[in-house]
Amino acid sequence: MATSEVTSEGFLKVAHASAPSTALPRVPSLGEVENDRVLALISRASASAPPALAVYLKQAAPAIALMWKFINLVAPLYVAMWAMCMRVYETLPFELLEALMGLGMCFAGGAYCTSIAAVEAFRMTGWETTRRALRDVYAEAKNVQAAHSADDKKDDDRDGKADVLALAPAELLQRKVKVLALAVKDPDKMMAALGGLYTSWLAVQGTLRLQYAKTITLGVSIANELEKPAMSWLVPIVVPLIPPAYHHWVPTIIRASIKSVAVFIAWQLQIVISAVQSSIRGGRLAARKTLSYLDRHGHIHVVDVDGLGEVIGYTLAVFGFYTQWQWGFGLPFPLNLIMLPFTLIEWYIRWTITG
Repeated sequence: MATSEVTSEGFLKVAHASAPSTALPRVPSLGEVENDRVLALISRASASAPPALAVYLKQAAPAIALMWKFINLVAPLYVAMWAMCMRVYETLPFELLEALMGLGMCFAGGAYCTSIAAVEAFRMTGWETTRRALRDVYAEAKNVQAAHSADDKKDDDRDGKADVLALAPAELLQRKVKVLALAVKDPDKMMAALGGLYTSWLAVQGTLRLQYAKTITLGVSIANELEKPAMSWLVPIVVPLIPPAYHHWVPTIIRASIKSVAVFIAWQLQIVISAVQSSIRGGRLAARKTLSYLDRHGHIHVVDVDGLGEVIGYTLAVFGFYTQWQWGFGLPFPLNLIMLPFTLIEWYIRWTITG
């Protein structure tokens, strides 16, 4: 009588094949639900939009959904980073906080030269008022965010889907405005805080314009020197590329392009100068504050804190400027992604004081 051998592997395969399927239906992730929601909103908006605009909305729908998905992905990271920075600010001793800021200036000060100058200008033009306003705005923003998140999860009709998914764009906007209005607990305080921030920003903007007047003047001077030769070289090249009806725009386009390039060159020179200055200042600040804190709390004993601080500070300055130069006076990945909000603020400040 023949015998049959069944291995454990074979038994498991047969058992798996004969077992009834108990797989649960796939539940879409929150990201997929949000993506479908954005696509649905764009579809509804394009249906009610003028035909010419509807075509562009339909074509841009995938790009808009992808951008919204990216925002939803990175926004929690920036919120967590902001919360971490606030905890560090509230718990770290002030001297060590200054030392940490000095290290940041030493190794990345050139890339954020106007932002650093703006912070200093804020401190000179009433920092206490600005700080109170920022705290008030931040507290109300947290209330709005919590109310928005809670509203997105509501299912009053109990159909298994969030109510906001079934709303038309106009209805959704109206609902969110209502949520925002109810979430703000003290509107007068909120408006006073925003007004205080705007007033402080106007004062800071005037200070920065004066501080960087030489950079702007240098850019304009470079543009004036390049305008005449550029016109003689570029006009014959550009004119054949543009329809005759738009030829009167050629000189204006060339002048604007020359000015943009000249101001860019002037800013690059300013970045190099600021990198040198921030490396020295940041290195010395980091060294002096760290040594002072360690010496005062008995961790080390230094006879001449200032002298040793100068030596360490200038050494840090050399390494700091070399690092900034190696990085192209910017930040490498992933630091550039982490610092993206601050980079956008830096570009905005430069644009406002240059314009």
